[in-house]
Amino acid sequence: MPILIKMHHRISRVEREIDDLKNEDDVIKRDVEKIKQELIDKTPEHFSRKDVLRAFMGSLFLAFSVAFSGNIINIANKIPDNHLYMVFLFIMILLTAEIYFIGYSRVADKQNRKFGQFWIKRLLAFYFVALIVSFMIAYVFGLIYLVDSLNHYYKLIIIISGPASIGASISDLLKKY
Repeated sequence: MPILIKMHHRISRVEREIDDLKNEDDVIKRDVEKIKQELIDKTPEHFSRKDVLRAFMGSLFLAFSVAFSGNIINIANKIPDNHLYMVFLFIMILLTAEIYFIGYSRVADKQNRKFGQFWIKRLLAFYFVALIVSFMIAYVFGLIYLVDSLNHYYKLIIIISGPASIGASISDLLKKY
């Protein structure tokens, strides 16, 4: 009988060790899956404040280079409204393409993450950031005094917001690679 009790204790101890090893195995599997998602899958996570900050910095980078090009004021003073609409449409098409091909194409669960929600958050965030940056640069550096009218000032903002929005979206692209 004492031998059976000893055997039972040993078997219990071995069972506990096996359970501990199974738990460790589960933890290792979860960690490997996290590493795989971050390094290999590059599945886009949900849009956050960090993404907005990255977008702001990327937008500043490209907006500065365009705002101080020599001919931007002449373009703002002379561009007809229908061309300005085409500029805006072109910006939206480029942003949509970037959002779809760089971000959404990597989403694994497309059933639960619909493109419309994925797209609208990013599109609005990128373009809103670009507008803020464009207004900020134009105001701080007094570009309003160089254009012929307030209407031309708004045209200047839209023109600068194009590259600024692409700069905002590039931050999303760089995060993936």
